[in-house]
Amino acid sequence: MTSASVNRRTQRAMRQREQRSVVTAPAASNGALRISRRLLTRIEAHARQAYPEECCGILVGVRRGDGTLVTSAHPALNRSPDGKCDRYELDPSAILRVARASERQGQQIVGFYHSHPDHPPAPSRTDAERAWEGYVYVISGVAALGRVETRAWIYDDKSEKFSERPVRSAQKVARAPYG
Repeated sequence: MTSASVNRRTQRAMRQREQRSVVTAPAASNGALRISRRLLTRIEAHARQAYPEECCGILVGVRRGDGTLVTSAHPALNRSPDGKCDRYELDPSAILRVARASERQGQQIVGFYHSHPDHPPAPSRTDAERAWEGYVYVISGVAALGRVETRAWIYDDKSEKFSERPVRSAQKVARAPYG
């Protein structure tokens, strides 16, 4: 089974779960990504730890009119068969497991994160080919000396382009209101 067919199967399964769920599917947001300094530090530590390979993980939270609030980040194994130094592939079963758990807490998967070893934190052509519309993509560019820069993006199917979203510090995200 190819990674493209696994990706399509995972997308289809998530759409089916979203249709059955009381939690709304992600919608494109023009607002900022709000994430606590603690979570951002954990994502960046994951990027440093995985270096020189790409790390990856799943972002859970809530969407509001003013943007996306990330309440937890779930590290995942990079299962890319094509070279982990410049590709990542999330395990579909991990995505579904996190989706089910977040749904029970009144939240949802709002995006994904990964790193770009020795490259800037901007989406690559491969990122665009595999992106799911409406989800936030947090990318951490990590250098050999451990310097990390993190930025957030959202993909639009119509334009076939990513647009950058501001990253803002959120306080006390564990007790964030749902909705």
